Amino acid sequence: MVRDSLSQADRELADLDAIAVTYGPGLVGALLVGIGVAKAISYSCNKPLIALNHLEGHLLSALLIPNEKIEFPFVSLIVSGGHTSLFLASGLGDYELVGRTVDDAAGEAFDKVAKALGLPYPGGPVIEALSGESAGDEVAFPSPMIKHKNYNFSFSGLKTAVLNYLRFDLGITSPDEARGMPRGQLTSIAAGFQSAVFNVLIEKTLRFACAERVELITLGGGVSANGALRERFSHAAVDAGIRLVAPSREFCTDNGAMIGCAAYHHYQNGQFAGLALDAEPNLKL
Repeated sequence: MVRDSLSQADRELADLDAIAVTYGPGLVGALLVGIGVAKAISYSCNKPLIALNHLEGHLLSALLIPNEKIEFPFVSLIVSGGHTSLFLASGLGDYELVGRTVDDAAGEAFDKVAKALGLPYPGGPVIEALSGESAGDEVAFPSPMIKHKNYNFSFSGLKTAVLNYLRFDLGITSPDEARGMPRGQLTSIAAGFQSAVFNVLIEKTLRFACAERVELITLGGGVSANGALRERFSHAAVDAGIRLVAPSREFCTDNGAMIGCAAYHHYQNGQFAGLALDAEPNLKL
């Protein structure tokens, strides 16, 4: 992968100024592989090593948007398979976690509901496509914690509501049975679930931004690639007088560009790591 990247960029290792790597949070096996390669290149090529928090990569991915002026402070909503977090970014390296999921992440809920519906993994793109086919008769599922005064999220109960609807309203007890339901029924369930998730994400993020009088919201993480979320959030932000920006879809899911972008700013500030760097699977931002 490193060789291919250098080849596509028409560069060699000697051309690089530094080596950046994610050291957490995430699956420890993947983190250790990346850290091992990064430290080996750093040592053998005598290049400084930069350690990056995966979530900071998502938070700063908005800086990859061409011709978009991003100024602090801003509110950042990071939604992915492993994370649903709301941050107040007051400056580079100055991030405050103001809300998070207390159970399943939004993307995780998409995957679990998709599995229950007999749909393939990952569930997000499939549910997005099915929701787009809905005739406006979506099933009304609850939007958990939407009225709570804090800015935390919860999606486990919503997942359970979908499972209960399948079991008790439709008599469907397995993914195999779900695959046999009429297409229209499937699209209405998918649309109702997706709408319930987005209701909470949009409501709580806008409420916090308005309370803090912050005029910019950025999105990051794989779920933020969802076109319906971006469209709904954009309209709601305009109504609230807040600017919403999101990177192109290729920079929403996990990618090296966002880590390189964050690393550039660490490099400018002389923030380097030593060769004793180790993986931190539960690293906080």
